[in-house]
Amino acid sequence: MLHNGEEILEAKKHIIEVSRELHEIGLLVRTWGNISCRVDEKSFLITPSGIRYEDLVPEMIVQVNIDDLSYEGGVKPSSELKVHAACYKVRSDVEFIVHTHQVYASCAGTLGQKTVFTYFEDEDLTIPVAAYALPGTDKLAENVEKVLKKYTECNGFIMANHGTICLGKNSKEAIYEAEKMEVACNNFLIDVCKTDMHHGVEFGFNSHLEDRNIVYDVSDTPKRVKEIHEAIYAKRPDVKYIIHNKSEAVMTVSRRANHMRPLLDDFAQLIGYSIKVPSNEHGKDGHSFHNIKKNANVVFCLNDGAYCLGPTEDEAMAVAIVLDKGCIAHTAVMRHGEGHYLSLLECFKMNRHYRKTYSKLADAVN
Repeated sequence: MLHNGEEILEAKKHIIEVSRELHEIGLLVRTWGNISCRVDEKSFLITPSGIRYEDLVPEMIVQVNIDDLSYEGGVKPSSELKVHAACYKVRSDVEFIVHTHQVYASCAGTLGQKTVFTYFEDEDLTIPVAAYALPGTDKLAENVEKVLKKYTECNGFIMANHGTICLGKNSKEAIYEAEKMEVACNNFLIDVCKTDMHHGVEFGFNSHLEDRNIVYDVSDTPKRVKEIHEAIYAKRPDVKYIIHNKSEAVMTVSRRANHMRPLLDDFAQLIGYSIKVPSNEHGKDGHSFHNIKKNANVVFCLNDGAYCLGPTEDEAMAVAIVLDKGCIAHTAVMRHGEGHYLSLLECFKMNRHYRKTYSKLADAVN
């Protein structure tokens, strides 16, 4: 328990330290996920909404009332404050919580299973999966509360199609749960789904606009690729950066799929709700085969990865990172034989909310 203003300030600084540690090891990216710690029986501290972990200062860490979720000040707390509050209510022993969108655990949570049976080192693990609900909703908090009450000794949970929630008596325990779960879920994907894929962005031919002129990162970019870049910039005046992602997972989807439906929340938010993949060299009309859409920030190229779009380099990179994770999930579901896809309505709501609200929070800070 924290007893005075100095202790609360130190706790805020510690949350920032933990967030940057998790960011460095890849379990937290950009503004995704959130971290909290208990102040007392009535309140907790939590990271803000829409602000990158690199930009956090103690004044941005918000103190929230556990019962009514009220808070003071002009900084908006994380949209998942309801989930954190539910955890603190159910588990009086929990003092620290980490919520991540880590890759392999998130992908394992797209398979439609209530539990993931796997292992970590020599230990068998059962990882409960809370049923899906839209992020930030009462329903999601209720779903998490149900699995907390059912699995009272467990400290690591998956939120279906979303991410993880990891609990501890301190930050060290919560971080350990996140790290253990990621290794265990990767083991599960390899053994059960036959999906052994490294997560990351592998650059192909990138470009950006300078004074309305296309500048290519690679001087000898092929003509066929330049034509794709030109078509994207012509049809999408909002796009200023294009990152050509040729990671193993993205290349696999570009070779074998013809359509991607979102399996993960962040995919629907950043990329879109229906992504087509070319299945032949010339398309139905014999000419154009690249599906450039207003509300889709990815353009696949047959057997050559995908072009990830954004108004800034940071946004384009975010799309590339999320696409790679989405392609790992897509491949795992295909090889597993079943999965839980997000509905069109759910995807539309999240995409619209992100474009109109969430992304602007970060812009307001920068």
